[in-house]
Amino acid sequence: MTKVLFINPPQSAPAEFQYCNIKTPLGFIYMAGVLEENGFEVRILDCPLDHATHTPVDASTIRIGTALPDIEALVRDFAPAVIGVGCAYSAFESDSFALIDHLKEWAPATPVVVGGAHTSANPAYVLRNPHIAVAVIGEGETTMLEIAQAIRDGRPLTDIRGTAVSIDGQVRLNPPRDYIQDLDSLHPAWHLLDLPAYFRHPANSDATLRTNSVDLVTSRGCPGRCVFCSIVTVWGRGWRSHGARHVVDEIEMLHRQHGARQFRFQDDNLTLNRDRILEICDEIVRRKLDIRWDTPNGVAIWTLDEEVLLKMRQAGCYRLTFGIESGSARTQKYIGKIVSEDKIRHLVRCCHQFRIWACGTFIIGFPDETLEDIRETERMILTSGINFAFIYIAQPLPGTRMMDDFRRLHLMDGQRFGSMIGHSEYDTLHFKAPEINALLQDLHRKFYRRKYRSYLNPVLLWREILSKLRTPEEWRYFLRMLATVLFSYRRRHTAPVS
Repeated sequence: MTKVLFINPPQSAPAEFQYCNIKTPLGFIYMAGVLEENGFEVRILDCPLDHATHTPVDASTIRIGTALPDIEALVRDFAPAVIGVGCAYSAFESDSFALIDHLKEWAPATPVVVGGAHTSANPAYVLRNPHIAVAVIGEGETTMLEIAQAIRDGRPLTDIRGTAVSIDGQVRLNPPRDYIQDLDSLHPAWHLLDLPAYFRHPANSDATLRTNSVDLVTSRGCPGRCVFCSIVTVWGRGWRSHGARHVVDEIEMLHRQHGARQFRFQDDNLTLNRDRILEICDEIVRRKLDIRWDTPNGVAIWTLDEEVLLKMRQAGCYRLTFGIESGSARTQKYIGKIVSEDKIRHLVRCCHQFRIWACGTFIIGFPDETLEDIRETERMILTSGINFAFIYIAQPLPGTRMMDDFRRLHLMDGQRFGSMIGHSEYDTLHFKAPEINALLQDLHRKFYRRKYRSYLNPVLLWREILSKLRTPEEWRYFLRMLATVLFSYRRRHTAPVS
């Protein structure tokens, strides 16, 4: 039987980190499900899951995850015919490349395939690594199956749809592959994951009401055209979804068979189809599933109303993240995402009424954003009534219109992807990178100081906090989140800004 091995590489982190954020490798298990249905044997190695193993990179950096000798032992023992390496995030490309270089030492004749958002957005750049045989562009299930079949049958890999290859130093982009319309035909191979190990990982409970949490994606594609988003290079703009009952079938299976108690919906547009999200909620209630869930990737504000929020709460939703991004009308126009302040405030009030924690994502540091624009975002952050603010710095990622603007304005030289959303290396037209980083710190500080002072008002304290705390479980969650916020705040504001 032809074998396929998927590897998520060890992940770089500052030397003081004990572990990295962990997500269920949904891309791998979806591709594995298709491969297994077609007669292939598949294994998955998610290296960052081994959070206790730290390998020094330099004086300030480590790689967290399975040690190289253990990866080598698995590769040699399993002897796969093809190896798929995750290369989804621009900032971690160097981790993928480091592993790929070792793979070619251990298994020089085994083709290495890469995919993910970073690869899909910039395949020619990724293929500068000569050890990569194929770069997958877009959805991976059908493409990876065809790659594996070609390797099994001894056929060339040069003309497979949805891929890019390097031939004699020249990158060949093959025609794109059609998107999968019937998502219910896909059956992710959950059995290949050691779910208890994910449940035990420290990050599994960092910001969750319950432990034993897993990630789900129930829809693909986004009709939005946000200037900073690169996921369109993978899923496209056409929205496709699993059926409501299919979604709840999967939730019930993971809950009853594997002990999952919380679900993190990572959809870009979970609530885009109003009837579907209402049916999902009704089905969870009908089956009496004792679960909790949240939306860490955000929900589209314009898709929500009081009925939807109440149904979501009744079905176990305890926290919503609103993709607000900016309080500046000028910046919103640039982003391509206009949000109504009145609707935001109304939805946040509804969340408090229904005992749902309200979070908001915000972004500063767009190429032509002024201090006045950022102050408008600050005003929104401070007055929206949300419980938690997640504030980031705009990054010119491959496949985004914003990257084109950074280049057009001569704000980036070549390709530099080590910069992060929490600590940027990019100047803008109006700020140097250290100034943007300082503004980010200032916004975090102002938000939490104002929040703490506001809770001296017993009405606000009850409405935004105490009304949500009716069980020991909810109290434990609140205290854990408070400790996390205080620790992050102290670390963020005592570290030097370079």
